[in-house]
Amino acid sequence: MKPVLQGVLTRLHAGCKTASSMCPHLYSRYQKFHSHSPLSEQAKRAKDLIKLVNSSSMSNTESQSLDWRSNLKVPEWKRQKLALKDKFKGQQWNPKKKLSREQMENVRLLKRHFPETSATELSERFHVSPEVIRRILKSKWQPNEEEQSQLQTRWKRRSERINEILGSSSHQELPTKRLVLGSGRSDADLQVKSVKKTAAKADRNPPSSSKGKQKLNLLSKLIS
Repeated sequence: MKPVLQGVLTRLHAGCKTASSMCPHLYSRYQKFHSHSPLSEQAKRAKDLIKLVNSSSMSNTESQSLDWRSNLKVPEWKRQKLALKDKFKGQQWNPKKKLSREQMENVRLLKRHFPETSATELSERFHVSPEVIRRILKSKWQPNEEEQSQLQTRWKRRSERINEILGSSSHQELPTKRLVLGSGRSDADLQVKSVKKTAAKADRNPPSSSKGKQKLNLLSKLIS
């Protein structure tokens, strides 16, 4: 084992011995972990040591057992943490879609004016999971003036970058959709018959004078 990691373990061992009188249960767990030499030998790097300590933490041990659900001594914050860990099956919280600051404020505003609205209904409206809505409503963080200006600057740069990306592909026009409506038995009943896609027409040269004359001649014959 490298000297740096050995020094970290030595200081950790000394600190745990000092705190043994304050928390004997935790010190007994540390002695059991430290006496397990194959595990400590696996920590070749500091990153491995952190993973090793996290894997042997008390919350990880409690999540593997079902006693925390029936144990009334477990605090509420730890119950929520263990319940979310079981729900996500140990995976890190990383939603696929993230809402902007403006959308987050809209979520809080809707919940403030319509408190009976559930997180599931708001998640369907904003096309995110209900857990995203719960985390947004649970958060109490409010940016100050400096942080708000930084957020606005960052979103301005982001919008400029998106406009540059969209501007580079502006020559590729997407086909427009045309909605065809048909009336039923009464004029008030409207039904969607079909949705047709029409390709964007390219700029063409103005019609020649010969075509214009032919149209005028045809129009004069129809009138007469």
